[in-house]
Amino acid sequence: MKINLSFFNKISLEDQISFSKNLAVLLRGGVTINEAVDSLASQSKGNMRKVLYRIKGHLENGVSLYSAISEEPGAFGQIFMSLVKAGELSGSLSENLEFLATWLERDSNLRREINGVLLYPKIVLTAVVLLGGGLSIFILPKLVPMFTSLNVTLPLITRIVLAVSVFLQSYWVKVIVGTFSTITATFLIFKIPVMKYLYHKTLVHFPYIQKFIVGYQLALFSQLMGTLLKSGIPIDEALEVAYVGTSNLYYKKVLKEIMDRTNMGVSLVGTMHLYPELYPANSLSILSVGESSGTLEDSFFKISEFWTKDILDRTKLLPTIIEPVLLVVIAAAVGMIALSIVMPIYKLTGNLKN
Repeated sequence: MKINLSFFNKISLEDQISFSKNLAVLLRGGVTINEAVDSLASQSKGNMRKVLYRIKGHLENGVSLYSAISEEPGAFGQIFMSLVKAGELSGSLSENLEFLATWLERDSNLRREINGVLLYPKIVLTAVVLLGGGLSIFILPKLVPMFTSLNVTLPLITRIVLAVSVFLQSYWVKVIVGTFSTITATFLIFKIPVMKYLYHKTLVHFPYIQKFIVGYQLALFSQLMGTLLKSGIPIDEALEVAYVGTSNLYYKKVLKEIMDRTNMGVSLVGTMHLYPELYPANSLSILSVGESSGTLEDSFFKISEFWTKDILDRTKLLPTIIEPVLLVVIAAAVGMIALSIVMPIYKLTGNLKN
């Protein structure tokens, strides 16, 4: 029985970037792939060192770098493996490794920028949740006897807030356990292929996020296709390599349909026109010109460059979108609690005046 070691094989993004850069330099310098991997393994530490030595062992058996990496499940992502395979098929492994290092750095910077943008909202929302929870559990329940003793009908918003407060005070342990269980169950559910596919399909159609998903997939897909076609790889083989490197399951399904249609003689651009949500009109126009002029690989490179820049530009705009939404959420939460307390008092003083 074969044990799945993918979890233990996981290599950090930083180590993958370093490996790609250094391997590209060594290969350009005329060092053989076996010697290069051996040299990098001796300089590595921890899990990276173990994985590279095992890869070196696979290479000594006469297999390709892609096959050797494939023997280490979970160590490298599909994008890494697809670009390595494309480089070996096209004879441009060192160039692809350089692009891979650049791509992974962009991916790392993009994740870092998004996390940086989301850090402030996370802190503020956490503070609001803690404040609201503290008020609901420790403060508001003490107001219940006072409000119930008043000879007034409590406003709906006050009754809702007090009901939530009493419930949390009585069942706060169950609420915490239930919340944690729900999050865990949701995470596990989305690991199921069908649910993961539906989730990926929803993201593709979700406003604004769609641009990130489409841009990311198009940039990677176009770079792969441009590299392979430029090296003389037939379009059907190039599509198969790109298919392996596609991370979004909805994109993957559509790409399989595109492969089937092109194998039947339908043009690539003609098939892509059937999926406008995945392949925007401006990109298809560029590909159409390239297809008719015989410079399809150059068109793919232009599209890759365009969408890579587009993703970076959109990331920089995230703060201007998140901050107003965050302010509205905070204002609504604080306003609801304040109104629930002030309105009964205001109503009571109004009755006393009368």
